[in-house]
Amino acid sequence: MSSPGLAGGARVLRRFRLFRPLLSGALFWAVLVAPHPVAATDVASQELAPDLRVEAVAPGVWRHISVRFVPEYGPVPANGLIVVGKDAAALIDTPWTDEQTALLCEYVEREFGVKIAHVVATHSHGDCMGGLAEAHERGATSYALELTAEFAREAANPVPRRTFTEASGVSLGDMDVELRYFGGGHTRDNIVAWIPQQKVLFGGCLVKRKGGSPGYTAEADLAAWPDTIRKVKAAFPQAEIVVPGHGAPGTLEYLDFTAELVEGLEQ
Repeated sequence: MSSPGLAGGARVLRRFRLFRPLLSGALFWAVLVAPHPVAATDVASQELAPDLRVEAVAPGVWRHISVRFVPEYGPVPANGLIVVGKDAAALIDTPWTDEQTALLCEYVEREFGVKIAHVVATHSHGDCMGGLAEAHERGATSYALELTAEFAREAANPVPRRTFTEASGVSLGDMDVELRYFGGGHTRDNIVAWIPQQKVLFGGCLVKRKGGSPGYTAEADLAAWPDTIRKVKAAFPQAEIVVPGHGAPGTLEYLDFTAELVEGLEQ
């Protein structure tokens, strides 16, 4: 399997200064999957590899957490979602690498009896589409904002094949994934994914966990970010679970926190 090489080491080091502390083994995963405000019942969790774990979020929805080790900075975890319907499954963001993505695809087919037919890249960074080449190799259809495809093309990375400018979505039979673009924020091309049946909103890196930092902002649209967050909240006031790009799931208060966090940041 080939690696798309989506981000150089130096770029990753700048982007993830938030994750300097070195966590390893059981302690790392214990922190990463610690109980959060949404958890009303026991949460199923399974480690597929030392750098890849899945955790149940809601019926038919799992969070995948993949880790990339950055020298001097330690493990950098990133979230995505697996959405499983009766006809097919979808990935909202791939893991960091093709190898992790292959493991995840095999796990879904083995455990749920359906293939990952759809893959969404919520923006063009490596923690969202680092495994896109593997997903394409396995026959998945990929979706992204037109601007995300443009950025991927410029970087000579695998390019999402179906693009849109405002809204799109896929049906998995009894589950739907709605894709929406509300404006710039963490990047100019960040989108969100909404699973209406379970009231789960995947905010990706546009949304920060409560208590977090703005993170990597070199490619951010800082002026637009607070208003973009407010538009997301207005569109999905019924959201019960909000999944950020990094860190445990939470509630709509993550959106309030993010808007306050980035308000007034200088370009």
